[in-house]
Amino acid sequence: MNTIYKKQEDVIQNRELHHYILDVFGLHSKKKRVRKKLFKQVLEQETLLNKVVKDFHQEADTEVAANEEASPIDFSVLPVTTLLKLGKEFFKEEEAIRFYYNKNKPEQYKNKELLIACISTSFQSSSSAVQKEIVNLLS
Repeated sequence: MNTIYKKQEDVIQNRELHHYILDVFGLHSKKKRVRKKLFKQVLEQETLLNKVVKDFHQEADTEVAANEEASPIDFSVLPVTTLLKLGKEFFKEEEAIRFYYNKNKPEQYKNKELLIACISTSFQSSSSAVQKEIVNLLS
């Protein structure tokens, strides 16, 4: 009996699982009352709850595996304006991004190769959440 309560607590605390449940059951209402009713119905049925949680974890595992298999983004094909927008949003402390249009810094001034190298290394060393956000922006 404790496992059902533990799963219910996990569902209540996990926002991604909330959105997954809404997607699975096709609920598009933004009304809090309707959403609460759906979650209550799902939480009361142990077999349904187990199936939804299991499917959610399987989908998350396949998504992680797909991200690991996917090749990194090829920044060299992106235009300079896109690179600078990404850089200023996520890696604004890098000199190649800050001084790209500064004539007083001849090494960084309009140096696209340095800009690409800077963004790609910063992308590789960034957290997975930042990487995911960048991939979503470029998609």
